[in-house]
Amino acid sequence: MEVNKFDRKRRHLAAHSVEQKMERKTWTREAIIVAFAMYCVTPMSKINRNNKLIQEVAELIGYPLGSLVARMQNFRTLDPRMPSGLGHTAKMDKAIYEEFRHDWGELSAQAEQITGLDLFNADPINGAKRISDLTDHKKVTRERYFFRIAVLSAYEYRCCISGQTLPNMLVASHIKPYKACRSSNDRITPENGLCLNVFYDKAFDSGLITVDHDLTIRVSKKVDDYADAFTEKWLIGLRGESILLPERFRPQKEFLEYHNKKVFKG
Repeated sequence: MEVNKFDRKRRHLAAHSVEQKMERKTWTREAIIVAFAMYCVTPMSKINRNNKLIQEVAELIGYPLGSLVARMQNFRTLDPRMPSGLGHTAKMDKAIYEEFRHDWGELSAQAEQITGLDLFNADPINGAKRISDLTDHKKVTRERYFFRIAVLSAYEYRCCISGQTLPNMLVASHIKPYKACRSSNDRITPENGLCLNVFYDKAFDSGLITVDHDLTIRVSKKVDDYADAFTEKWLIGLRGESILLPERFRPQKEFLEYHNKKVFKG
């Protein structure tokens, strides 16, 4: 019995020693790229040790689980649009943030290339599938997955107008329409997205509602011609209401202005 206790203690100390060595391991550029991509597509409330996808990625890139979680959380301090923006973060983190925040397509491509995982079509419970042939994982498909999950995660899978959380009813809606975007980055950046339920997504896309620069809702006067009880409650009643703010990637002013001027039927 005493031998078993001794063996357990020895194994525990050995494991602790290995973990300490891993903690001191210098973070590589590739590992930080993966951490940043994971930060972008994981709800803040899910950046923790219980997230199976984070567990899977930590093991794959060879860094302690707690270290990866902390690295992901630190990226939030770099977003100047957030209240906690511009806090203390490692120099390499800042460099990766600046390099990829205007090239989300390249970030998603490199993160998948490094891990070999379908990171942007995964979830915290089931993790990610292996990509057997990265050349078959089409660029447009990956970028659409990245945009969708980054937007939904930023809003914690909650419609920014209604607060509704039923996943099958949520859409990552482009503020400046996909077809109107002249660059790949405008199409992919989560700052060009709102998390909406399907009803408000349709109203937004058709110009019946818009979100102003102060993040309040404007409703088209055209709606007033159909002032039945439902429309009064779910559309007209929105005038002047503020949207729920995301945990990161707040909507960019230029995208909102485009929707206000080009899409909204004031």
